[in-house]
Parts: sequence; structure tokens; C-alpha cells
Amino acid sequence: MKKRVLSAMGGLALLAVVLAFFDTILVNILAAWVCLLSLYEIFKAAELLRFRMLAAVCGIYCVLILFLNTSAIAISFSYLSYLLVVMLFLMLLRSHSTLKVEQMAYSFLISILLAVSFYCLILLKEKTGPQMGVFYLLMIFGSAWWSDSGAYFVGTFFGKHKLCPQVSPKKTVEGLVGGVITATLCNVLVALAFQTFCNWIVPWGYIRNGVTVNLAAVALVTPFASLLGVLGDLSASIIKRQCGIKDFGNLMPGHGGAMDRFDSVLFISPLFYFIFNICPLISAI
Repeated sequence: MKKRVLSAMGGLALLAVVLAFFDTILVNILAAWVCLLSLYEIFKAAELLRFRMLAAVCGIYCVLILFLNTSAIAISFSYLSYLLVVMLFLMLLRSHSTLKVEQMAYSFLISILLAVSFYCLILLKEKTGPQMGVFYLLMIFGSAWWSDSGAYFVGTFFGKHKLCPQVSPKKTVEGLVGGVITATLCNVLVALAFQTFCNWIVPWGYIRNGVTVNLAAVALVTPFASLLGVLGDLSASIIKRQCGIKDFGNLMPGHGGAMDRFDSVLFISPLFYFIFNICPLISAI
């Protein structure tokens, strides 16, 4: 418990630094670092690091995606993904005796997932501006981390019915419900606090406009985001179980590696980008 709390405090301190410099390229650099670290951990788990060229190509692909010009993302993403497929098949042709189709497909799937998920965070910042981007960042990470915390405590004290015992033995149905409720309540409170802060202290740094948050929409979207976070967590658990490992790494004591901490976020960020395009959760006054 102590290690989890200390690691969580370290993560919050890092998040505070990101928020302070959210209008700079530091966000892209940090996203690229976490993305590469996650890719390294998940390749290591599947014993794919011995294919150095494969790991390098997938890593370069992820980094390039995160620094694309947002105005040309559709074309650039298509071209880069096509080149990735070509490179993967060339490597399969060269190393077909040791590199299997399943391993190549796994590499492609993980690369696409990491690149798209982290780039959705960048897109939200670029398309809404740093002020609104911070709000969506808080909602995305809140949907994952509030849910995880709520599920942990509710499951510990009230959990009786196993959710997926063969995949994640400690997860319970009660924890799932508690996590969804916790994430929804906390996201609404954070959204309300963000709205109050922006309307009280304008202007300050990149906080330049008063805002109106659609609290009802936040309360409606968060449960779906929380469930997607659980899906991401369980998906990562399946990979770890099939690879015979407990954690992807030891970057954060008590929490595991980067992939252990961000697996639930990977499925959530694209959802909020989709929501932003059809029904923005926040608007300037």
C-alpha cells in the first residue's frame, strides 16, 4: 500500500509538471517517451526485442506519429502506416524462419494502438488549445485512474464476486461498479473545479478564457470511458498472463511499468477525441 501511495504521488507530481508546460512541445516529448517505454515493455514481455530491426521500426513509427502536423494527419498517418506494413512484411520475408506471422501482427497491433492512443492526447491539445486540452487530459486520466482507485478500495473491502478470475483474479464486480461510480463523481467534481478556476482567475498563463462545462455530458460519458479503461486493463492482463509475467516493468514500485500504468488510458483517449468531434464537453464563454 505504501509503495502504491508513494508512486501515485510521484505520478501526480509528474502530471503537475505536464500541466504547467502543457502549451509547449514538452507534452509531445513526454508522450513519445512514455509510448516508447510502453512499446519496449510489451515487446520485452513477448520476447520480441531480439528482433532489433522490428522493434526499431515500430518505435520510429510511434515517435513520428506523435510529431505529425495535425493539419495533415489523415494523409500522413495513412502513408506511415502503409510504410510500416511494407517494412514488416520485408522483415518477415527476410527472417521467416524465426519471425512468425503472429509476432508481426502483434507488433503491428501494438504499434497502432500506442500511436493512435497517445496521438489523440496531442490532437485534443492542438485542436482545442492548451486550456481546453488540459480539461480533456484531466477527464481522460481521471476516467482511468479514479476508476482504478475506486475499484481497488471498493473491491478490497466489499468485493465478493469475481469479475474475470482467470484473467485478473483480484478484480471483482463490486470493484467494477465502485470504480465506475468513483470515476463519474470525481470527474464531475474536477470538471466543476476546472470551470470555477477558469472563471475566477482569467487570464493566467494559458488559462485565458472563462469556460462552461457540460457537466451532464461529463457524467454521461465517464462511465463508458471507465468501462473502456477496464477493458484496456484486462487486455493488458491477458497479454501478461500469456507471456508469463506479473508486471510489464518496475518503473513505478507498486504499480509496475509504464504499460501497467497507462494500459487503461489507451482505450479512453480515442473515445474523448471522438466525443470532442461530435459533442464538445467544454466551451469558452
